[in-house]
Amino acid sequence: FQGVHMLFSGEFDSRFRWKPGEVRECRLVFIGRNLDHAALEKGVMGCKVGPLRFTVGDEVEANCETWLPGKIVKVWDKGNPYRIKLQNGEDVWGPVDTDEFVRKPSGRDEAENSRKRSSPWWDEGGEGAKRRPWQAQDDVAAAKEEEPGQAQEG
Repeated sequence: FQGVHMLFSGEFDSRFRWKPGEVRECRLVFIGRNLDHAALEKGVMGCKVGPLRFTVGDEVEANCETWLPGKIVKVWDKGNPYRIKLQNGEDVWGPVDTDEFVRKPSGRDEAENSRKRSSPWWDEGGEGAKRRPWQAQDDVAAAKEEEPGQAQEG
């Protein structure tokens, strides 16, 4: 992971793998002057994540403006607790391991779920409104290609 000021990248480099028997240790380094060590340690320790609620293969529902059924296909994908393959074939992320984003199947049908729709914060407009926070990154380009009314270059 690399971060400078508000810029952050969090992907693992496939060239570097843990060796068998190697102690797995990660270090977080802060560079700066007059840093409040106690506040930094308290803040970082407050971000520790416990065990995830779901594992690969579990059937779940993902909050994608409405609850959609899917299956967990990967855990800890690009910093997201879950990558979910929806029954419609789309891959999405569960960005936080809470029932607000990913839950056990409710047994409700899709029509009933859509009636419980709410206006999410990402629909408030602005540059980020095109990309849904639950949409897996490689699906964003495909979604833009499918947007109606978009002029094709070429």
